[in-house]
Amino acid sequence: MVTASTTITSSGNEFELGFFSPGNENVGRSSYLGIWYKRVRKRTVVWVASRDNPLTDSSVLTIAADGNLVIQEGSFSHLLSNISSSGNTSATLLDSGNLVLIDRSSGDILWQSFDYPTDTLLPGMKVGYDKRNGKTWSLLAWKSKEDPGPGVFSFKLDPQGTSQFFILKEFQKYWTSGIWNGRSFSLIPEWNQNDLDIYSYVTNDNESYFTYALLNPSLTIRFVLDVSGQLKLITWLETAGLWALLWSQTMQWCDLNPYCGAFGACNPSSIQCQCLPGFQPNYSGNWNAGDMSGGCGRKAPLQCGNDSEVKGQKDQFLRVSKVTLPANSTVLSQVRSVGDCQSACFSNCSCSAYTYDGSNGCSIWHEELLNVVQLKDDDLEGRDFYLRLAASEFLSEGKGNGIVTTIYTT
Repeated sequence: MVTASTTITSSGNEFELGFFSPGNENVGRSSYLGIWYKRVRKRTVVWVASRDNPLTDSSVLTIAADGNLVIQEGSFSHLLSNISSSGNTSATLLDSGNLVLIDRSSGDILWQSFDYPTDTLLPGMKVGYDKRNGKTWSLLAWKSKEDPGPGVFSFKLDPQGTSQFFILKEFQKYWTSGIWNGRSFSLIPEWNQNDLDIYSYVTNDNESYFTYALLNPSLTIRFVLDVSGQLKLITWLETAGLWALLWSQTMQWCDLNPYCGAFGACNPSSIQCQCLPGFQPNYSGNWNAGDMSGGCGRKAPLQCGNDSEVKGQKDQFLRVSKVTLPANSTVLSQVRSVGDCQSACFSNCSCSAYTYDGSNGCSIWHEELLNVVQLKDDDLEGRDFYLRLAASEFLSEGKGNGIVTTIYTT
């Protein structure tokens, strides 16, 4: 039995199973059942049960009368395993980090946590699928650094049957490993020079999967799919007290929607996002820690719809230059001039920005602006759009960041 105040440790003290609250060493009102490294001083969770359902601190992990693993939360039961047995089962946390439910009579493994990965691939785990029962093993990132719920990024084997792996944002493919060539994947040639791990791709009538093993079992190494969609191979450095990067897949940061979140601008040459002028990070702690997917919020509310003005002025517009235009614009085909385009946006309180040019006409954006990428000054693909801000943002002209070039008022 595991409670809020008790845990289970593997026989060699490698891993620990218990309830935890993200971002807090103490179990609080909202908690999860998870597995983390026992020897790593900075708690690092590698597996989470029932990610969609945060628990209370009164929850208990136990084995039911029918032999299944269940989380008991008051009068509610969350079933972890769903097996048929005589009821004579036991649960063990292995030094591999695998929680197994075993038939005591036969010694057979009836259920294991390795079949239900979260964001971490430990040595011996699989990513792929079981052709016999249709089971898929894939990594699914956390929703944020403080929320282990299912995020939008996944790492999985090509469902079309090739030996390549994809990183997807929901159903959109962002990265591929290339085909397995017998030693490594074609687009990851650097794996051939790795002297820490042995990588394997296995395919037969029953299964197709990728796995790996450590050449030096004393090392603490893992793959993790982080909240921004980046697949990393990292190792724990005990002396330094931190996780060090061994490898990460090559990808343009700005391809990772929503890497910078709403009203954030991505710079392809830097992993650091920038809030659009007049905006600031919604979650400064996460932002400073490298998770910028929470985006940015307005520093000052718009006057539109508030029947208020600042020093007699209403909302105004800033020109944002040399960027890719935000996603999901609305084209106003009947608008024939830049002035009419601006007026169309200004008259609609949900309009956040507009753009106009002679070739493409008028486009406006409602509510959040997403996927803005800051381009270089000499990039011919750069476009301009006009961002709606409160009048108070213009009381000190020139205030803002490097993206802003010109002020336009209504």
